[in-house]
Parts: sequence; structure tokens; C-alpha cells
Amino acid sequence: MELIQTLVPLIIVLPLLGALVNTFAIRDGRRAGIIASAAVLLGFVLALVATATLAGLPHEEQTHVDFTLWQWIEAGRLRVPFGFLFDPLSAVMVLLITGVGGLIHVFSIGYMAHDPRPVRYFVYMNLFVTAMLLLVLANNYLLLFLGWEGVGLCSYLLIGHSFERSEARYASMKAFVVNRMGDFGLMLAILALFQRFGSLNFGAIFPRAAEVLAGQQTQWIFGPVAVSSAIAFLMLIGVTGKSAQIPLWVWLPDAMAGPTPASALIHAATMVTSGVYLIVRSHAIFALTAPVSNLTAIIGVLTAFVAASIAIGQYDIKRVLAFSTVSQLGFMVAAAGMGAYTAAMFHLLTHGVFKALLFLAAGSVIHGTHETQDMRRMGGLRNAMPQTFRTYIIGTLALAGIPIFAGFFSKDEIIGAAFHGGRFGTYPTLGVLLIITAALTAFYMGRQVFLIFWGEQRDHSYHPHESEPIMTVPLWILAVGATLAGMINFPGLHFLDHFLEPVFEATGAVQEPPEFDFLLATITVVLALGAIWVAYQVYGKRQWKKTFRDPLERVLGVFFEGFEQRWYADDVYESVVVRPFKATARFLARILDPLGIDGLVNGAARLVGLGGQGLREAQTGYVRSYTLVFLIGVLAVIGYFGFMTVR
Repeated sequence: MELIQTLVPLIIVLPLLGALVNTFAIRDGRRAGIIASAAVLLGFVLALVATATLAGLPHEEQTHVDFTLWQWIEAGRLRVPFGFLFDPLSAVMVLLITGVGGLIHVFSIGYMAHDPRPVRYFVYMNLFVTAMLLLVLANNYLLLFLGWEGVGLCSYLLIGHSFERSEARYASMKAFVVNRMGDFGLMLAILALFQRFGSLNFGAIFPRAAEVLAGQQTQWIFGPVAVSSAIAFLMLIGVTGKSAQIPLWVWLPDAMAGPTPASALIHAATMVTSGVYLIVRSHAIFALTAPVSNLTAIIGVLTAFVAASIAIGQYDIKRVLAFSTVSQLGFMVAAAGMGAYTAAMFHLLTHGVFKALLFLAAGSVIHGTHETQDMRRMGGLRNAMPQTFRTYIIGTLALAGIPIFAGFFSKDEIIGAAFHGGRFGTYPTLGVLLIITAALTAFYMGRQVFLIFWGEQRDHSYHPHESEPIMTVPLWILAVGATLAGMINFPGLHFLDHFLEPVFEATGAVQEPPEFDFLLATITVVLALGAIWVAYQVYGKRQWKKTFRDPLERVLGVFFEGFEQRWYADDVYESVVVRPFKATARFLARILDPLGIDGLVNGAARLVGLGGQGLREAQTGYVRSYTLVFLIGVLAVIGYFGFMTVR
């Protein structure tokens, strides 16, 4: 246990140290990349040692590695330590962040070689990893919130890295503003937790959650609600922001405006997983409220389905993957809402690996085609970029849920939980929607592969070439991971279930590992293979030569237009939220403030000034003037008393 207490702070300090060294001592981009990558990969090695040590502890002690470095805040009843909790849940998150994050850093050395600001980029990447590690290792909600805000800030900086482009500036601002809406919900939840428990430490909240919150109600706008439901609902608002769920999902597809490796880090190993982690970490509270948990499952499934349908109509290689991320996050959130917490974490881990692979492979395609992102301009790249092509195929099969690849096992667990019952019962309707979504996923990934790598090159304005080894080696390591990651919770063995068991034992949320449903798995695989076959018939069998119009456009009509236009979500937000907000801001700035608030303050000042001006006029310095005023005053007093006497 002492070894873990030594290693955990080092895991966080290393990327922070890398950021400081690069900020103050390095001016060369390649050296900055090596330092940044070494800091994160060394953290991965330490995380492996810490996890192995944790696994060697007795079962009941694995959730007790909770220690304080110093007392952070002391104000009245509020006492918040700067402390960490390294339990099995933290361990798997740290391994994902440092392992996948380290490979993304290495890939970036080659990808960012021609960027005008590589040192700044690596500083931001190291800070991003530091903030995410702080988030998952915190032993209290306030420190978690510090990491939560840290990843929000770093995502803003990375998305807007190429700030010369208006698209990047707009996307970074959009991500920042939308996330603040969600953060407000989480902040209120944290305040409510402190009000009820008098502490923000996980160790003081989770074991007492059922006892303290049982039967308690609070008054909301629509009437009394259970306190546990209110807190879980406020947290859910935070989850919809960070993990891009309905209604706050609109920022994530635009976040691809940042450099592609930064997109990989945001979409795979760090920020977007925060919401799923928050639900699983706070499962003691979510488990007390079936209504909010059911709402969480519904939001997750709807997000998964809607995002998958939008991905079908996109032409930008990164935008397809971005909507795929939103969709897969929907799977994870749905699983967490059903109470299938291990299934949610399982898919979070496998998705982190194969989505990082797909984003980096997409970066390799963009790099090899001289910044081309429109898939309609590609075609026939499998011969020019064989390494990228093979790894992209592996990532696609993993995401599509084809056996033996990782996504098959993790997605099957979530669909199985919907049909066979999570903590709150069965969800057959949601299960059917998840199966349809899985088929749509296989279709749009097949469409992407056939558009990029099959047929002949459609635009000859560039000469494609394979990426250098510093980019292809991380691709192959991730490809191996995307193939084997499903083994960590292989049916019948359930390594991950057993490893995470101590986390859920304390709150009674442990469930029997799900049985492998052969019929369900067969249905999903047949549908996925069928979807890929349809994609081949539409995009791979025939070569587009005369027009770039999508064949589906003619078949699906307005539906395809809806896919392409993101179901007009941005237009709706523009009309319902942005314009009224701007109009209100203009009214406040141009009318209410100058005529109201400023008007009152400035009017009072002008009134005093006029009074002073009048008094100054009375100060003439002539005795006769003062005598006249005195005489008028005496006559006024005599007249007043005379009038009162007569009356």
C-alpha cells in the first residue's frame, strides 16, 4: 500500500513536469514531443506497477488505498483534502489514460512535425493528461471537479490550437460554452452533497448514501422530489455536457477542428469518458433512484441511435468518427443507466483503444493525402497506404462489433443487459434500438472504408503516401489492443468483473457476471455483417466517376438530407437558444443597462451636480444679495405662521 501511495502522485506529476519543462526549457518541437511522450509513458509503467500491487492486496483492502497529501481547504465546516483514491476503478482509468494517451503523444511527434506551434501543442497535451488523471484519482468531489474543469480548459486550448482558422476558434468556444452548462449542474450536485453529508469525500458519502438520503425529499419547481433523484439528475446534466449526450452533444462533432491526435485524446482516452466515469464512481447515489437511472438509460440509447444515423450522411472522415464517438458514448451511458456498471466500463476501455486507433489512422490518411478530409476526394488508398489501411480495417471491425475484435464483446454485454436485466429491470425496447444502432454503426464504418480505400482515386490533385514509422508503430500497437482488449472480460472468465467487484461490493451494487447469449450475439453479428455487405454494394462495388452525389441520397431522399444536416440540431439550437440569448444580451446591454441601471446611477449623479450648480450660483459674494435672501426667508416664515394662525 505504501508503494501505491508513492507511485500515484508521481503518475500525476510526470505529465505536469513534462509540461513545465517544455514550457520553460524547450523550443524544438521534436524534443518537446519526446519529453511529453516519455512523461506519459513512464506514468503508464508506474500505473502498471501500482495496479499489480493493488491486485495483490486482500480483496477487502483494495478500496481502502485512500490517502491525503495535505489539507487543501479549511473554512468553517468545509474541510477538503488534496488526496487520492486508487481503487480498481481508478486503476483501469489510469491505465487507459496513460497507455492510450502515451501512444497518441508518440504519434503526434510525426503528425505535428510541420505544425508552427508544436511545443505549445505538447504542453497542452501533457496538461490535458494531468487534469484527467486528477479527475479519476481524486478522493473527493471538489478535487474531481478541479480535474473536470481542467480537461474542459485544455480541450478549449487544443481544439483552438490552429486559432488562425475561424472554424477552430468557433469550435473551441462552442465546446467551452456548452460544457459550462453541464458543469453548472455538477456544481449544484456537489453543493447539495455537502449540504446533506457535511463532507465531499467519497469515503464519507458512498457508505452512508442509502442511510442519509433514504426517504428525504426536497422541493423543486414541479413539486417534491427525492433528494437522491435531485442530486443524480444534476449530475446527469454534467454527464450530458462532458460525454456529449442529448441535449448537450452538439460540441463534440465540431471538436475535430483541433489537430487529429488531440481529437483522438479527447474522443478516446480522456474528456468524453468523464461523464461515464462520474456515473460509475457515483453509482451509490444513482442506484438509489430508479427514475433518474432509467432517464439516463433512455438518453444514452437515443443519443446512440441519433448520432449513428447522422454519421451515415457525413463526408468528412473525422466527422464520421466524431459522431461515432457520440453514439458509442450513448452505449456506455445507457449501460450505466441500466445499472450495468461493469459493462459500461468494459465498453469505455475497448472503445478507448479502437477509437484512438481509428482517429490516429484517420490522421495518417489526412497526413498522407495532404490535409484532405473529404472522403469523396479519396478512393483507392489501400495500395498507397497499406499500413494505415490494415490498421483501419482492424479498428473498423472492432467498432462494428465483429468477433473476435474487442467491440464485439463489450457491445454484446450492454445489449445483453438491456434484454436480460440490469439493476433496474429489463429494457427490451431500448435493446432493440441498440441492436439497430449497432447495425447502423457497421454500415457507416463500412461506407467509410469503401469510400476511402476501395476503387480508384477520385481526386488526383494530391499524391498519397504512407506515414513514417513513428506514426504507424502506434497504429499497430493499438490494432493489437483493438483485437485483444475483449479478452479482459471474456465470457466465462470475466476478469474485469472480478477486478471491479470490490468497488461495487461496499454499496451492494455487485451483480452476477452476465451469461453469454449466443442467439443475441448471432443476431447482432449477422446484422453487422449484412450492413457491411450493403455498404459494399452501395459504395465498394461501383466506382463513382461522374458525380460525387451519394447513392443513398436518391434512395432515402429527405431522410438522407436529415442525416447530412445533423437533423438540423445546430439550426434548432441557433433558433431556440443562441438567438434569444443574444437578443436578451443586446437588450440588457443597449437598453436596460444604459437606461435602467446606468440611468439610475448616472441620473443621481447628474441630479447632485445640478443641485451643486444651483448652490454655487447662490454664492455671489455680495452682501446685498445675502440680505435679500435673508429678508425673503424671514417673510416666508412670517407668512407661514400667519397663514396657519388665520386658518
